[in-house]
Amino acid sequence: MSKAKYILLFILLTGLSYGNLLAQDPIFSQFYSSPMSVNPALAGNGDASWRIVGNHRSQWIGQGLDPLITSSLSIDGKLFKQSNNEANYIGGGLMVLQDAGLAGAYKSSSFHMIMSSHVALDADETNGLSVGLGASYSNTVIDFNQLTFAQQLSPSGFNRALPTSEPFLTNPKPYFSMSAGITYTVSFENSNFDIGVAGYRFMKTNKSALNDPTQLDPPRYNFHAGFQTYVSEKLVLNTNMIYMLESNLHSYTVGLNFGSLLDDSEVPTILNTGLWYRGGEAIIPYLGLSYRSLQAGLTYDIPTNNSNSSLSNLKTYELSVIFRSPNRNSKGIPCPWK
Repeated sequence: MSKAKYILLFILLTGLSYGNLLAQDPIFSQFYSSPMSVNPALAGNGDASWRIVGNHRSQWIGQGLDPLITSSLSIDGKLFKQSNNEANYIGGGLMVLQDAGLAGAYKSSSFHMIMSSHVALDADETNGLSVGLGASYSNTVIDFNQLTFAQQLSPSGFNRALPTSEPFLTNPKPYFSMSAGITYTVSFENSNFDIGVAGYRFMKTNKSALNDPTQLDPPRYNFHAGFQTYVSEKLVLNTNMIYMLESNLHSYTVGLNFGSLLDDSEVPTILNTGLWYRGGEAIIPYLGLSYRSLQAGLTYDIPTNNSNSSLSNLKTYELSVIFRSPNRNSKGIPCPWK
């Protein structure tokens, strides 16, 4: 295996999520299309009774290297609604996340089970509060049979004919962890605002390929907010942001989307066009289409001039697909992430 692939393996083992920050959890450019990886309290939110969400992210840094593929699949919804007030409900969901790279030699997977509870804080349902809890199981598998390369240095000098391996590397041990979050929502007839905070990996977790007991994943904290409003009868403004903090590392993404309603049906066809900015790293244009219960969105990360030079050649695209239940809340404001 080439030296470049060993460097890439090192990057994967140290947990670098390209274009974001040091983190063991996959983070999407379309973070808003993966709500349960942003905040467990978002399980079941939105105007649909249930939804199925798929995300596919591909990143590569140079010719001849296999891309790092990040994918997720989740299902969530409103499990139990209060009989006399549907604004009060218990939500829940399941989510699978996976990073795969080096032509299958590296795979990191996590399985999440999440429960949430939403209550209206007043009689007219203007103010709402949601809390969520999650449990996860994570496992990383490295196929070391694919990670051998020619010995570059021997006592007699440079000799490519001598094969070698890495005897000190082992597969990190699987681990369980917990997550929790809370969101506050203010809703009016033509606008909606929500803000929340969440934490992941509250339990100390070890993820070392070198059997180093001191190499622990620190907790990750997300702070997020979103706002939706009608600009006109045919145009909706959706804007959101997320700030992620892990140890002394941080990253933020902020942006907006305009949803153009193309017809007057109860569930209209919507053309979504948006733009996000990830601080110091990339500009992210977004194009999406929502037709009845199906929605698709595509982004491509454009590295900024002030981004890290090691990421300047990074090419990243991301596809999201959401399928929502046919029965929808007629009061809901059209939004790509609800």
